[in-house]
Amino acid sequence: MLTEIEKNIESRRETDRIMWFSMWILLSVASFGVAWFLMIYFLIKRRNDHFLRQDKLETLISTRLRQLSEDKLRHQNPAASIKTENPRLFRNAQVWALSTLLVFPAFFVLYFLETDLHEHEEREHTFLEETISLAQDSGVDIRIDGFPITKKFASDRYLILTVATCGFAALYWLYRIFNDYNQHFNRQWKIEDDILKFFKSVNNLEPGW
Repeated sequence: MLTEIEKNIESRRETDRIMWFSMWILLSVASFGVAWFLMIYFLIKRRNDHFLRQDKLETLISTRLRQLSEDKLRHQNPAASIKTENPRLFRNAQVWALSTLLVFPAFFVLYFLETDLHEHEEREHTFLEETISLAQDSGVDIRIDGFPITKKFASDRYLILTVATCGFAALYWLYRIFNDYNQHFNRQWKIEDDILKFFKSVNNLEPGW
């Protein structure tokens, strides 16, 4: 189980790619807009890849914690699963990228990229709280420095500004999406490293930890 968790975390090099706003905007201008569709495609693809990887990782973590709980508390009932439903794991990157040919669908692409991240983080926050609680109930302590939620911004205000500025305000919105996902990945990696460190320390103590 520990090996599977390690492999999942190692795969983040492929799934959680850091994307730079300035580079993609310059490429879009230099290619007369062609790179724009590639940019949207990769934004959605990394969203899908990260959400799917994280969903699998949470399943592995909750399974491993149940195993530890059963080993530690054999006289009690096995711990219930702390895995929760994660809706909208996948969005079609090709369709979404092509839909930005039209202005109104482009707004919804940006809107859902942002709101999906907020929903994902809220779910992760709940999962981490339950993970820490289950570990403590099993007599162990997971050291995790908080998991702050990305600050929300008013989508309706940016829609009005985008229309009023003939689309230029959307560049700031796009910048926020690039930056919010990049920061989310960095925070997520730190938490994953902490959890992996915890599982390794427990693994070294078994049996009779």
